[in-house]
Amino acid sequence: MSESKKRWMRAAFISFVVFLLFSVYLYLRRGYYDVYIINKVLGSTAVVVAGLTLLAGPLRRIRFITPLMTIRRQLGLTAFGLVVFHVIFSLFQMERFEWFSWYIEEWIPVTFGIIAVIAWICMVYISRDSKIVSLGADRWKKWLSFLGKLAFLAIFLHLVILKYPGWIRWFTGQTRQTPELLNPSYPPASLFVFLIMLVIILYRIYCDFLRKK
Repeated sequence: MSESKKRWMRAAFISFVVFLLFSVYLYLRRGYYDVYIINKVLGSTAVVVAGLTLLAGPLRRIRFITPLMTIRRQLGLTAFGLVVFHVIFSLFQMERFEWFSWYIEEWIPVTFGIIAVIAWICMVYISRDSKIVSLGADRWKKWLSFLGKLAFLAIFLHLVILKYPGWIRWFTGQTRQTPELLNPSYPPASLFVFLIMLVIILYRIYCDFLRKK
């Protein structure tokens, strides 16, 4: 097996493990598993996998993080693929969001989501071998780093603006058991995603501060 295939298999395995963990948790919390839940899991998995690419560089000296350095490109492209599926699934569920009325009402988080997708598309575009050569390694890394951070921050804002009302209801004990929510005492899965993203963002800010200092 070629080294390229091995890298893709490692990236796929890590993504599958993250996908499985979110799937199990949401099934336990919700009590069912359907396309709506799968769509949530796709989005959460994409964010966590993308976050690993941002952590791999600063934490590369840690033994179990070091192998991630060799598959950062594969992880990033896998995260993009998951985002594409998340967008497609969301569009196919428009009836659940009352067609376009939900998207119009939630235009701010939707806009941040679109910004993230565009940034990811640009990352995929410049990740082609021909573009890496034409840009040069140093310039390519700078653009990739900028676009990666932009996409991650946009997704963070997308998540916070969209989900914080539900977090407040859960923290204040207003979440009740319904046919679509078996265990309301369990924290929303999006809250875990928020904490993971917040730690990654704060750590990257800290690393950038030390680098400039």
